[in-house]
Amino acid sequence: MIQINNISRFNNDFLGLLSKINDSICLKVDSDKMFAVTASNDNTIVVYSRYKQQQADITDRLTLNIPDISRLTRIFSCLSTDNVSINVDSNCLSYKSTETRFKYYLLEDGILSSPAVSIDKIKKLSFDSSFNIAKDDVLKVIKGSSLTSQVDKLYFFTESNKVFAEVTDKEIANTDSYTQLISNTLTGNSFDPLSINFEIFRMISSLKFTNVSVKVNTDVKVLLFEVDIEDTKHNFICSTYIK
Repeated sequence: MIQINNISRFNNDFLGLLSKINDSICLKVDSDKMFAVTASNDNTIVVYSRYKQQQADITDRLTLNIPDISRLTRIFSCLSTDNVSINVDSNCLSYKSTETRFKYYLLEDGILSSPAVSIDKIKKLSFDSSFNIAKDDVLKVIKGSSLTSQVDKLYFFTESNKVFAEVTDKEIANTDSYTQLISNTLTGNSFDPLSINFEIFRMISSLKFTNVSVKVNTDVKVLLFEVDIEDTKHNFICSTYIK
């Protein structure tokens, strides 16, 4: 039995993002949380998402191989109460109330896989720089990117202790660009331009947050984006492009 105390929050803040990244996931259930690791199509963005939820009936980790996240979120949105208990059988999730019943079949173990990345190693990294980006500034960059509709690179760089984002491709001649100040809160070292997949901004723009925290490791060229929403936390681990 899996307990979810706020199915709306679980659906919108947790599963909603995962459904925009991948069609299917391996959802792990522990006694105090549910979590999943997924990645963008080109594997340049790995997402580690956690939802805090106490589970009285879970002692050993449970793995749910979900074949279609969007379909599951649509089923959950039909439930009339926020506090629900989901039955877990060997190959399906089921729910029964006076108003609603459903069965949702899972995939067998071994069909789905999670990205081969060590979350523990990422947690142990030391970061040279950090800054916050307001959601309004994320949306400004996305709006400004309409000037460069064929570009999928996003460059971060610092000037005078401020952080800027530029949408362009410096490897292609005569490419349009759009640059936006995104943070006045740089802590730590300044850094030369680092390019990542622009998809990161599209991903986080769908979330309800005020600020996203960004940490930079210039040695291994990794950026860590952290978004906290109530009981949900999303970590976006972005590898920079070589050039």
